[in-house]
Amino acid sequence: MQLSKIRIKNYRLLIDAELEVEPKTTLIVGRNNTAKTSCFECIGNVLDGAPFSFNDYPLQKRENLYTKIALFMEKKITFEELAKQLEPISIEFLVDYSLDDPEDNLGALSPFIIDVDVDTTTALIRVEFRLKADEKALWKLLEESYYKDGVFTLDDDTHNAIVANFYKLFELTVYAVNPKNPEEKQVKKHKELKELFPFHIIPAERLLGEDGTQNSSLSALISDFFDMSEDELDPSITKKVKELRSIVENANKSVQQQSNEILSTLVSSSVGFGYPNSEELQLGVTTQLSIDEQIKNQTQLSYTAGASKESLPSKYNGLGYKNLIKMEFLLAAFAKKVEKCGTACIPLLFIEEPESHMHPQMQHAFAEYLEAFLGKITSVGIQTFLTSHSAHVANTMVFSKIRYTQKTKDGVTYKNLSTFAQENPTNIDFIRKYLTLTKCDLFFADKAIFVEGASERLLLPDMIEKCAKAGDFDSQAYKLPAQYYTLIEIGGAYAYKFIPFIEFLGIPCLILTDLDSVLGTEGKNGRTYYKSVPVYLGETTSNETIKWWWRKSKGLSEDDKGKIPLTEITLMTADEKTKANVTLNFKLRNKDYAATPWKKLSGMSIVRIMNWRTL
Repeated sequence: MQLSKIRIKNYRLLIDAELEVEPKTTLIVGRNNTAKTSCFECIGNVLDGAPFSFNDYPLQKRENLYTKIALFMEKKITFEELAKQLEPISIEFLVDYSLDDPEDNLGALSPFIIDVDVDTTTALIRVEFRLKADEKALWKLLEESYYKDGVFTLDDDTHNAIVANFYKLFELTVYAVNPKNPEEKQVKKHKELKELFPFHIIPAERLLGEDGTQNSSLSALISDFFDMSEDELDPSITKKVKELRSIVENANKSVQQQSNEILSTLVSSSVGFGYPNSEELQLGVTTQLSIDEQIKNQTQLSYTAGASKESLPSKYNGLGYKNLIKMEFLLAAFAKKVEKCGTACIPLLFIEEPESHMHPQMQHAFAEYLEAFLGKITSVGIQTFLTSHSAHVANTMVFSKIRYTQKTKDGVTYKNLSTFAQENPTNIDFIRKYLTLTKCDLFFADKAIFVEGASERLLLPDMIEKCAKAGDFDSQAYKLPAQYYTLIEIGGAYAYKFIPFIEFLGIPCLILTDLDSVLGTEGKNGRTYYKSVPVYLGETTSNETIKWWWRKSKGLSEDDKGKIPLTEITLMTADEKTKANVTLNFKLRNKDYAATPWKKLSGMSIVRIMNWRTL
């Protein structure tokens, strides 16, 4: 059984976001502030059973919250109506157990299967942070803020009261829902949810230094071996750990005996005034020493160079290796935890920005071998979620595992790249190979600019800077130089293959390419051969992107091989030059270049077709 889908509603930017989950690894990529971390935090909050705060409630939903509660406090709607009209923070987990043997014990999933139909192979779990079913408690919490001297009043105090008491007004409720009939549901215990989904989150802010807090250092992770039972230890290290514990135990006894004898003699010699005498109990000293505690508290990592006996403290080693080592220990610890749960659960592992402090090759290796590493340390299938801002991590993953976060005015959505792959099978191989070879950061950009070659790629940043100094971006709230745009060198021969992908991602895009005007001449064999000529002599274009665009604007098939007159291209109307958020433009004379401002890129994306030979 496996988690196949997560749906989050009314949590921060996640107004109604659906995340399709892969059986092993799901990578979430996207620009900053697109609710990648929020997804992890929402799931962690729910599985921990912790209440949400008012800050977790979406900004665009708060006015409705204030209004509905005010109507209730003014006695214009009933408590039951209030409960129905408020939109709770909620999360749904869809579990697929279709691949399981019908005779197998579904373990922790069993309480959530309420449809006994043998053809049903999914279980739906919904968790809501909804209004508590206690009308009197709600009234008691808010009455003082809404009624001043017995008169109903709306002011800042009423809003502040909701903010301060948000976690008291709402509570987590877990439901098992019939996937075929959402109205049929049963309340379940949170403990049952937690048993189904053992989870661990490795946050982006990982304290790596040995001078950090002991609980967060690498030494603390190694010292945990003292606290593990033999059953929890890896068989390959059990013998050595037992040897270490035996040495520590014998050392404890020896030090205990010697210290008692010496300290008792010192105390007896130091006490005067006739005590002790023969009739009194003899004074002695008992010390409680614990060498294992000293080892736990004082163990520090060190590093040696090859065969040298000299060592250096941990802080002298690179943060990239520390990050990798710490994650390995954390993964191993979580693997041991889920081993105790058995196979009748769905372990979830969340790793936020694993690339921290890693160089590109290390990032690539981590992403490539993560699944193999988890398979090596545990036989229980762990579903892993990653967030990343690394092009190296993203381009290592196959498309089917990547989810792209897109932020719109209606909230954040998670786009499944396998959906695009299924809808565009002819382009996907090229795009995938290109992104992998060029380490393209397309997934993390605000804007994308496709250029013809290296010259344009080198010149363009300087051109944008000069336009900024000339004031061409002054009318824009967010000027292009301050935005995160990516330059992608691809050229007119292949740029058109990216247009559907750009539209799928919803990224504004500018494609700079040559007009590639050509003139055909008939050869001796009767075939027509085309050669490059100045624009005024050209009869058509050899540019594949221009031809693709023109055919699309005319509703022609991509397989249409008819010659496109150059005049047809130059006479295209404004509507024909616009496709979704992409606009086609091209240059014929030098003066046209100055009249086509770059600042347009700050709004809708633009495709500008340029004849660089005329510049």
